[in-house]
Amino acid sequence: MPSSVRAALLVCVVCACAAADPFVLLVKSVSTQQGVYAESMDVLIRVFNTGDSSAYSVSLKDDDWPASQFEVVKGVKELALPILEAKANASLSFTVRPIFAGAFKPRPATMSYAREEKGALLSHTSNVPPQLLVISRADKYLNIALVIGRVLSLNFVRTARGWMQVVAFWISAFALVGLYKLRVKRQAWRYERALKEMEKMK
Repeated sequence: MPSSVRAALLVCVVCACAAADPFVLLVKSVSTQQGVYAESMDVLIRVFNTGDSSAYSVSLKDDDWPASQFEVVKGVKELALPILEAKANASLSFTVRPIFAGAFKPRPATMSYAREEKGALLSHTSNVPPQLLVISRADKYLNIALVIGRVLSLNFVRTARGWMQVVAFWISAFALVGLYKLRVKRQAWRYERALKEMEKMK
């Protein structure tokens, strides 16, 4: 769990012990910090009532994940609860699929609740998840290849540039070997031709 979330949990628990009112904590998390284009990722939003009384008219909402960048492929982004008992928790989960490649900064989820059954609504926001990086499938396979390459090279070659240099070296080496073999064959051909000329002169 990120340190910011742990700190928020600790603060909320301390505050909850000081009052008999409902005290809610909203935590938002994403299943990965590095998504892949067109591959699904899960979003989980959990609400904890750490207070000593119930919260009423609880409403969770996540307006993040714009349609121009993500598709919601499973679940919904809203949850309504008539009551959340003291020391209870609830969760909202859904699955999104990125339809772009690049960096995305998630926003906090929001919620509203009342301390009394027909009381005024209070608003609350969650933590902000870390920035999400969505890569292409080609980059995904490149990263896998680099990991395999590090293992095979005993961590000697670590980057794509390093492997390009290795490939360039071997191409140059094969080219030099090919030129050497061609030169040897050419010299042998000249030698055979000279022998034939000498035989004709006899």
